[in-house]
Amino acid sequence: MAIRQLSLTDFRYLKSTTLDFDHRLNLVNGDNGSGKTSLLEAIFALCQAQSFRTHQLRQCIKHGHKGFLLFGRFDDFKAGLSRTADHLEIRIDGETAKRRSDLVRKAPINIVNADSFVLVDGAPARRRAFLDWCLFHVEHSYAERWREFQHALKQRNQLLKSRRDLRLLDYWDTHLIESSADLFRLRREYTGKLRDIIGGEYGELLQGLPLELDYRQGWLRGETLEQSLRRCRDRDIQSGFTSVGIHRDDLELTSEGRPVGEVLSRGQGKRVCLALFLAALELVDRCRDSRVILLIDDLHSELDGGALKQVYHQLSSMDLQLFISNIDGAIPGGIVAKDFKWFHVEHGIIRPRIFS
Repeated sequence: MAIRQLSLTDFRYLKSTTLDFDHRLNLVNGDNGSGKTSLLEAIFALCQAQSFRTHQLRQCIKHGHKGFLLFGRFDDFKAGLSRTADHLEIRIDGETAKRRSDLVRKAPINIVNADSFVLVDGAPARRRAFLDWCLFHVEHSYAERWREFQHALKQRNQLLKSRRDLRLLDYWDTHLIESSADLFRLRREYTGKLRDIIGGEYGELLQGLPLELDYRQGWLRGETLEQSLRRCRDRDIQSGFTSVGIHRDDLELTSEGRPVGEVLSRGQGKRVCLALFLAALELVDRCRDSRVILLIDDLHSELDGGALKQVYHQLSSMDLQLFISNIDGAIPGGIVAKDFKWFHVEHGIIRPRIFS
C-alpha cells in the first residue's frame, strides 16, 4: 500500500509542508542532522501511530507547539494522525479508528537502520518482534490471538504480584495456553518459511556463510506449556511474574551449530540481519496484494559498497515502495528504476529536487 502524499505540521523541527511521493522509489538526501531521519519518522508514525526513535510519540511535537498533525493519501484510503501532550487521535477515511491495529494493518511498513543490526545479538524480544511483524501482516487471525494472549498474561501477572485470589490462576492459565497454541504454531511455521527463503535466495549476500534458523519455545523442552506453568507456579508467585510461555520464545540463529553472535564478524552479522529482513519482506510481499513501504535510513555508513549493491538489487525485484536516505547526491548502486523522486533536506526544510 503506497503512500502518495504526506502533509505534516509541527512534526519535530521539520518545516510544515506537503510532499508528493513516487509509488516505487523515493530518495532523500542531506547533511547529517538536516532532518532526513525525521521525514522517515513522520511516514512511519503515520502508518504505525508510533515512532522508531522514541517510545513517547508526544516527543515528536515541535518545540514550543501544542501538537503535531500528519495526513496521508494512500492508494485507496486516507489517514490522519494528531498528537498533543495528552491525546492521540487516529482517523481513517474521516472516521476515528478505535484501535491502532486498524491503521497498522492498512499500510504495512518497516525500517532498516543502524538499530536493525542488533537482531543477531540483541535481546530475544527483538527477534520475536521481527517474526510478529511478518505474521501480523500475513495471518489475519494473528492480531486477535495476540491481544487475547496479552490480556491473559496481564491478568495472570496481576494475580501473581498481588498474591490475592490465587485460585483464579487456573482460569487464566487456561486462557494463556489456548491463545499461546496458535501463536506458537504460526511462529514456528513461518520460521521454517524464512529458513527456506534464505537458504534458496540469499547465498550471495551471505557469501556462503551457513545459517540455521530454529524457533525455541519459552518453556522446558519435553514439557507442555501447561506442565511448565504448574511446575513454575510457586516460583512465579514469589517473583510476581510469569516466567515461562511464548513471551520467552526466541528465534535461534546459528552457524554450524554455534550462535552467530559468537562466531561472526561485525560485517558478517550485518549481512545476516539484512538477509533476514529481505526474507521477511519477500514473505509478506508474496502473501499480500498491497505493497509494503520500506524505509532505509543511511545504510551507507553501515555497509560496504558490495553489500549495499546486492541489497538494493534484491529490493528492486520486490513490489515495494522505497524511501532511501543518505548524505550522497547519487543514486545508490544496484537500484534499478526508471522513475523516482528525489528530496533534499536542509535545516528542516524539505524540497523536491528538480531535474531538467
